[in-house]
Amino acid sequence: MQAPSESSIDVRAWLLWGAAASLPLITGRHPLILLELLIIVIVVRSVCLPAQGRQGCGWLLHVATIAVPIGVLFNMMTVHVGEQRLFTIPDRVPIIGGAVTWNAAAYGLLSGLSIVVLVAVGTTVAAAIEWTALMRLLPNRAGGLAVAGSVAWSFLPQLARSWREIRETQATRGHQWRGVRDFVPLMVPLLAGGLDRSVTTAEVLEARGFGVRAASNRVDRFEALTVIAALTLAVAGLYLLAVGEAMTSLGIMGLCVAMVIGLVWSGRGNAWPGATCYRRTAWTGRDTAITVGALIPLVTIATALQLAPESLRYDPYPDLTFPQTQPVIVLLLAALVIPAIVAPHSGNQVMKR
Repeated sequence: MQAPSESSIDVRAWLLWGAAASLPLITGRHPLILLELLIIVIVVRSVCLPAQGRQGCGWLLHVATIAVPIGVLFNMMTVHVGEQRLFTIPDRVPIIGGAVTWNAAAYGLLSGLSIVVLVAVGTTVAAAIEWTALMRLLPNRAGGLAVAGSVAWSFLPQLARSWREIRETQATRGHQWRGVRDFVPLMVPLLAGGLDRSVTTAEVLEARGFGVRAASNRVDRFEALTVIAALTLAVAGLYLLAVGEAMTSLGIMGLCVAMVIGLVWSGRGNAWPGATCYRRTAWTGRDTAITVGALIPLVTIATALQLAPESLRYDPYPDLTFPQTQPVIVLLLAALVIPAIVAPHSGNQVMKR
């Protein structure tokens, strides 16, 4: 596990940056904003992440070659609206019967690109944050969930590495891919290796006392109901924000935060022992700059959803028109590039002798 460096950015700043970059993608599919966010994410990845965390842009192209065609085909076959018709499928064909239009293809293209940019934002944040610092931010009650999620996430690169090794080994033995049956020689050792790693990890966690609870600790019904209510309010607040009810969403999200703070402050739910921290991270000016750079787009999107939601959304129905938006929104969203300015990775700097 990588030790936190003194020049690392606080995990809270990265999480806020990821939320600010994802919000425009969730609330709308405007092509100009999609293009701007894609450029910003690529710049931040190339400047802020170490070489082993960047992985180039090839993986992003692979995701695009899967997500974009699926989005286009699905929307063309299921949405039969628009004036620019391509061809017509007989109405007697279930589900896909009707006019296939360029309008649906354009909206499907934007949906696929939104997924690609969301994946790029998520992987950038995941590669930039320190998972140990993220686990220390969670309350004690979420300790088990945090450890399980961290272990599951760490298994992903091991799974990909095992898959490549198994394919290379089977290829040297003359294995050739001809059909579904040839998938068995690859899956059996992959599952066996995964189970072996899982058992080993479980034994290590058990040896370190993971999952041990106090004898007097019981499930608190009030705590469980509070958590359920807070999650429900959070989902409702995000939905109201997406549909343009920013003020109502702000009130509901404030109530949700107050419930969570009250639950933590009351000391309920201390089922897991607190994590021992031997090194405290200090909040720096760069963290403040990234936080401000994330709050600007968040406030901008919330205000635009309340006053001018059409500036964040593009509707290709019934006619395909050139997308238009407010230049000030595009300018304010550019604040998301601040991490590339204030926090470049030291390995990206060329040392001159």
